[in-house]
Amino acid sequence: MYRIDSMYEPMVEALLAARSENKADRWMASVAFWLGRQQIYNVPDFWLALAAKITSGLDVTDRQAILDQLSNKEAALIASAGDWPETPASLLAIVASWSPEPPPVDLYAYAASKRYAVETGGIVLNGMQVMTDRASQSLITGAYNFVQANPDVLVRFKTTAGFVELTTTQMMAVANAVGAHVQASFAAEGTVNAEIVAGTITTKAEVDAFAWPSGGSAAPAA
Repeated sequence: MYRIDSMYEPMVEALLAARSENKADRWMASVAFWLGRQQIYNVPDFWLALAAKITSGLDVTDRQAILDQLSNKEAALIASAGDWPETPASLLAIVASWSPEPPPVDLYAYAASKRYAVETGGIVLNGMQVMTDRASQSLITGAYNFVQANPDVLVRFKTTAGFVELTTTQMMAVANAVGAHVQASFAAEGTVNAEIVAGTITTKAEVDAFAWPSGGSAAPAA
């Protein structure tokens, strides 16, 4: 951003913005002549040529108000004004530096963080809140392996609401639901990455708007 203690920087920005909109007003001519006289950014010829072109297109009253304040040399520029002068590259670079482009967003990294949030955000299984953070995934996998070897046991399982007892069938349903949720989360990230490559997803908002897996599950827990 330009410095707020420099009055000519906002003047330059306003003048060039108005010019880009094909405006030609008395204030623009006044500003351009002032910038030229002060040799702002070492492009006085551009400012004076721009001022002359703007002034030449004003109505009679505004044009005369400007002419009354000019030297003979400056007034001669108005009489000979031709096409709009081209903005010097050096000036464009200076103006561009006031509002630099934001750093590019790594959409792949953003998609990965979104997938992680979805993956570890938990699911609801038949009204039971099941945690799916990485530690819970590991414990659920261990419980699944345990009931496979010990099918007659009851498993004490901790949910976000507290402890419950689950049969082998119920524990396996929990494990399968969590596994399906995790796989769906990674599959969604893969699809998002493919759409980033294809150019159909180009912003973080579009990553967020993708149909990520919800926290619900219809897996039975008999």
